[in-house]
Amino acid sequence: MKPFAARRIKTAQAGFSLIEILLVVGIIAFIATMVATNIIGSSETAKVKNAASAVRLIAAKASSYYIDVGVAPTKLEDLYVKPGNAQNWKGPYITETQTKDPWNTPYVLKAPGDHTELDVMSYGADRQEGGTGNNADIGNWQ
Repeated sequence: MKPFAARRIKTAQAGFSLIEILLVVGIIAFIATMVATNIIGSSETAKVKNAASAVRLIAAKASSYYIDVGVAPTKLEDLYVKPGNAQNWKGPYITETQTKDPWNTPYVLKAPGDHTELDVMSYGADRQEGGTGNNADIGNWQ
């Protein structure tokens, strides 16, 4: 038999209870939900801002086309492919990849436009005319 000092006294095992583990997992799930919600929401907001910026850029490039050629472009393609009858065309003014909005839908160019001499617009997230919020149309007149 071992001397008294060398004996180990059994105590309760150290560790976490099921309640403590469930509480921690619940807190982590709550935080993950909050982060995911903010990321998804900000992604759509970023797309709207990106589309608004691109609409203004295309409208400015269409104005450059008008100054160079003397007439407004009739379609987006005129800004990156020289039309057969365009004198003094100094393009390409945009690249073909710049003709689609963040939702992979082509921008709309109207000359003459409903709001300005030349309207450039994106239909937004719903890809349809009209809408509110992220689905609202985004135009160079706004």
